[in-house]
Amino acid sequence: MGQPRFLIVSRPPHSDPTRTGTVWRLLGANNRHLGQGEQAFADVAACLAAIGRMQRGLDRSRQVIAGVEHGQLWRWRLEIDGESIASSTRAYRRQRECQYSLGLFLAGARSAEPGPRPPALAPHPVPSGSPARGGLLRGSGG
Repeated sequence: MGQPRFLIVSRPPHSDPTRTGTVWRLLGANNRHLGQGEQAFADVAACLAAIGRMQRGLDRSRQVIAGVEHGQLWRWRLEIDGESIASSTRAYRRQRECQYSLGLFLAGARSAEPGPRPPALAPHPVPSGSPARGGLLRGSGG
């Protein structure tokens, strides 16, 4: 299995500016989300710089676990210098599961290196006469 890694995601333009920009997520060795950044950035370079600042500030971070949905679910949040930097990607049914998840995030964030940004995918022309044109590809059966 691999190591935890940061995934950089560029969101397409949106009418809500908080849903536009470049964001990061931390993936575990099994590719499950361990946590996500709380801010969107103008570009990949700014996002990578924020990841570096977060990694350098982990020792002085404040970890917050709070009940949501009237205490029925739990979420964690990481603050550095009074600023919310990262949060859980989901809510947990038990507080101890939330605490465990935060521990996994902290361990992964310390050891992970930002992953490469995937190349932009351009549409590929489909040659005429190709089975992909006009329908689904089907296996040969067996």
